[in-house]
Amino acid sequence: MKGKASNDKQPAKPKEPGGKQRSLGPVPNLEEYVAPDWWRSLFNSIYLKTDADVVDDAEITRKEVELFAQILGISQDDRILDLCCGQGRHSLELTRRGFANVEGMDRSHYLIQRAKSQARKEALSIRFREGDARKLPYPPDTFDAVMILGNSFGYFETPQDDLRVLKEVARVLKPWGKLLVDIADGEFLKDNFQPRSWEWIDPKNFVCRERSLSLDKQRLISREVVTHTEKGVIVDQFYAERLYTKESITDLLAKAGFGEITVHSQISPDSKRNQDLGMMQRRIIVSAQIRKEWTPAKKKPKELVRNVAVVLGDPSKPDSLKPFGIFDDDDIYTLDQLKDALRELPGYKFTCYNSHSTFLGDMVRLKGKIDYVLNFCDEGFDNEARKELHVPAILEALGIPYTGAG
Repeated sequence: MKGKASNDKQPAKPKEPGGKQRSLGPVPNLEEYVAPDWWRSLFNSIYLKTDADVVDDAEITRKEVELFAQILGISQDDRILDLCCGQGRHSLELTRRGFANVEGMDRSHYLIQRAKSQARKEALSIRFREGDARKLPYPPDTFDAVMILGNSFGYFETPQDDLRVLKEVARVLKPWGKLLVDIADGEFLKDNFQPRSWEWIDPKNFVCRERSLSLDKQRLISREVVTHTEKGVIVDQFYAERLYTKESITDLLAKAGFGEITVHSQISPDSKRNQDLGMMQRRIIVSAQIRKEWTPAKKKPKELVRNVAVVLGDPSKPDSLKPFGIFDDDDIYTLDQLKDALRELPGYKFTCYNSHSTFLGDMVRLKGKIDYVLNFCDEGFDNEARKELHVPAILEALGIPYTGAG
């Protein structure tokens, strides 16, 4: 799509017998076929083919990261969010360069899985997660810098949604934190977009593109028909991106609370395919800074937690009541299930003790530090039935409250 809608009811896409998708053929109005949430399904393996000349070019990524890092003035200890990170090409490159606190977030499950896979392959310590940029899953004042790169801004149907994204970025940035946005030069594209083009994307696949401006002239509508030489049409898809000018993106950033807004030099990728660059043909780089007070920490009411010691039978000692005189796998499993169930109870901290050899010393050390003992040692001290009352007697002598007297 070269970068990373109109009617409530979308025209149905015709299918061949058996459900196989085929091309729609000529359509009079591209905008009618754009779903409001087209971005939910577009960013997949096909996207990585159609845009590979830019998003899969390591040299382009290295040059971009070098430029963006220089503009932001970030240090290797800064906490950085690569928002709408795609398959993580910029996040991964930053981490390779020694930036130790980089996170990437994107809406596409497929691209995030690709990013995680690449990070594991290179043994890079970086966190990738799925999420909606309009509602970031981070607390206030988390990041020193946020980057929205690769023309990944302006996908939503209304400018209000784009404003929500920027306000969320302002929330999660620390005071004096910086934002960098890399978006298509809308003013240039309005006059210079290619209405139709086609190109080979690999030896077996080619893509045909159609473009037009939206009715309000604020978005560029695109259609891509990807065809395989043997399988025929693979996908016929539509999408729309808002065209921001230097002035309009500056105004939107100011409305979100940002200051120190600077429009930097324009960039254009040096694509080896050198064919249709689409939305990536010419981009503008904008940086901004958020000046705000630190968000007051929310005081949580202190939860009353009861500390409970759980006394169990000793699996290291013989037990004459067991079928084979010892704790078997079923017994161990039962104990594990008990521990798991106790762990889920709110308001309690349970600590289990099953060594009868150190039981007396353990209880002496716990005196005054626990609320009470839960006595599950129903087969007696040392797993001997005749010593069934030894455990409660020791607890009684130490003045430790308990339940379960044997």
